[in-house]
Amino acid sequence: MTLVYLSSAWLLGIYLASLFPLPSEFIGLATALPVALVVLWWRERPIRLAGVCGLVLLLGALRFNASTPRFDEHSLAHYNDTGWVTIQGVVVAEPDVRATYTNLRLRADTITLEDTSQHQVRGLALVRVPRYPEYRYGDRLEIRGLLETPPEFTDFSYKDYLARQGVYSLLRRPQVTLLERGRGNPFWAALYFLKRRAQDTIARLLPDPQAALLTGILLGVESGIPADLMTAFSTTGTTHIIAISGFNISIIAGLFTALSARLFGRRWAMPFAVGGIVLYTLFVGASAAVVRAAIMGALTVIALHYGRQADALISLFTAAFLMTAINPHTLWDVGFQLSFAATGGLILFTAPLERQATRLLTALFHEEMAQRLVAMINEALIVTLAAQITTLPIILYNFRQLSLITLLTNFLILPAQPGVMLWGGVATLAGLVWLPAGQVLAWIAWLFLTYTIRVVELSARVPYAALSLGQISLLSVWIYYGLLLGGYMVSRMDSAQRQSLRQRLTSRLPMKALVAGLALAVILIWMAAVSLPDGKLHVVFFDVGQGDAIFIQTPQGRQVLIDGGPDPTALTAALGRRMPFWDRSLDLVILTHPDTDHLTGLVPVLERYRVDRVLEPGYPATSETYARWLELIAEKRIPALLARRGVRIELEPGLVCEMLHPAGDPDPEDKANNASAVTRWTWGQVTFLLPGDIEQEVEAALVDSGQPLQATVLKVPHHGSDTSSSAAFLQAVAPQLAIISVGADNRFGHPSPEVLERLAGRTVLRTDERGTIEIVTDGTRLWVHPAR
Repeated sequence: MTLVYLSSAWLLGIYLASLFPLPSEFIGLATALPVALVVLWWRERPIRLAGVCGLVLLLGALRFNASTPRFDEHSLAHYNDTGWVTIQGVVVAEPDVRATYTNLRLRADTITLEDTSQHQVRGLALVRVPRYPEYRYGDRLEIRGLLETPPEFTDFSYKDYLARQGVYSLLRRPQVTLLERGRGNPFWAALYFLKRRAQDTIARLLPDPQAALLTGILLGVESGIPADLMTAFSTTGTTHIIAISGFNISIIAGLFTALSARLFGRRWAMPFAVGGIVLYTLFVGASAAVVRAAIMGALTVIALHYGRQADALISLFTAAFLMTAINPHTLWDVGFQLSFAATGGLILFTAPLERQATRLLTALFHEEMAQRLVAMINEALIVTLAAQITTLPIILYNFRQLSLITLLTNFLILPAQPGVMLWGGVATLAGLVWLPAGQVLAWIAWLFLTYTIRVVELSARVPYAALSLGQISLLSVWIYYGLLLGGYMVSRMDSAQRQSLRQRLTSRLPMKALVAGLALAVILIWMAAVSLPDGKLHVVFFDVGQGDAIFIQTPQGRQVLIDGGPDPTALTAALGRRMPFWDRSLDLVILTHPDTDHLTGLVPVLERYRVDRVLEPGYPATSETYARWLELIAEKRIPALLARRGVRIELEPGLVCEMLHPAGDPDPEDKANNASAVTRWTWGQVTFLLPGDIEQEVEAALVDSGQPLQATVLKVPHHGSDTSSSAAFLQAVAPQLAIISVGADNRFGHPSPEVLERLAGRTVLRTDERGTIEIVTDGTRLWVHPAR
């Protein structure tokens, strides 16, 4: 079990490093603590194990940090979103052929920009091209198009999905020129050629959708399965039968073991079997789920060769360790998560469920009959239930759908799957040699495939076959697994151990309190450490409903709040989540204008926080809320500056806030919107323009004033109202990214369709759709992190 503990610590280290980014130097220094525990308490096994686990946890965090990409001028992704480019490179993976287009993985080596300058680069791009003409692995191509950062959608981040595969750039609908063929590795070229032959053979042996389903089951190519059939598999919770699994690996291992033992003797059976597993894994695409099954299969073959009993749980965690050591981002691959959880469920819960089923059936039938019934339902029902126990939270969290018919459907179709695999596999192999020989065998496979498809389609049509759920919180997932693990551990204890556990939990409370206190202290110190500034500028557009509230954390850790939105509770909660738990101070608070959707949340901020400076428009008091705001400034003796054109605040070296409007004292007869303080923030090459609620007459005045308006990021004025965001103003600002702070289903109809039309062609993010939006910059690049 030691390997299980160490692998768990490794995975936890990777996960924590993603949540709490810390410098590698800090983590490296922290390794001194677990090393000291191991050295000082070497003879105490529990402490020694805890120290080693702590060290492995920190090593996992270091591995995650090392995997974080760093883009320089030689990286292809450095040129994302810069306009039209021409790149040259080689197709380095099997083309992903879809119904109307093909995705190509291109390793770029040269890029030519619009100014005709040429640069040597490195990096992968996903290129979406028409299905015809066909391109192959090893083709050298010249691609001209818009190089983009992959998008992030409301419920799915395509950017993160591709990043886990080392792809950070996207080209859609480009112009493609074939320069040369055959530039790939001969081994991969031969493997992909054989795979294409196998796909073509299956397509000639069987009609669709049976051919598409068999191609997915045998070769791992699911793109040909019709969308409605895939939906039926999803509705019935049976998509796992399409995935390459341990059953496939077992067949390959057994086949190669038998062949090598007959041809070369038992001595060479193990290397040939492992080699066959590796070859098949590469052949079907080496997805995370396949690699997991392959590693476990290879470890089992090796153990049996040396006369050892393979431990499935240790093999599972060893596979997880090896895969995340190679690529830590595998941990977020949903296929890996489901494969890992399902296998864990089979290992931990199949035997207990069998015993429970036997006990229940023995009460109804005699013992021999009960055992026969359990044997009959084992694969089709008990194994499915064991996997469902551990995969359910992952399915609900990622797909937001609960299949109510999954147990019945699995019970009906799982007995047919060995027939699909065996007859389909043999038919394909025979067809590769001589097509007519494969045809007869394929007809038998067709029976099993057709049965599977019909049962899945009929089950999917049952009323309430699946329930659509809302977003499941990550905390609830962790609570489920915590309770599941705790329940499993308690169930493994005998009555004496349970009694002992009960006594230990209720005795020595002072010592437990001390340990708990120390644990809390460690957690607080860790949380304080992760709250330290990271040298980047963070601009956060809080989701506070129909209003504005913008939080800025400077590279050195100073904090600025611009406006407070209409809801004090929403703002203080957002600040509590954003600021360090011990911090109750703000370096600067800016009120753009005294409308309630900007001011209301700021009043409790002045009441609860220490504010070093206030910048406000100096508008005559027109409401009780604004009067209270001015009263608190006077009461607390907060230094106040008037927001006037020409005011320049340098919060720290290199970070400048310039006031562009108003030019003088506001006229009480004018709209408060047009008295809004307009600020322009500059950090390196990145600028943010935050114009409050100004309307088109002020926008025109700003354009005519000759002041610099260009900005990388624009907070769209007045929540996207059609009284703002004129075409001339947007042209002068020329933002790469526009943020609209707006409430969902607001009574004003914001943002207006006219404004959205004027913003067409630019990246637009809305707080009503994406929640709180954080933008991080190092002065050169931007990272955008929406909450949804």
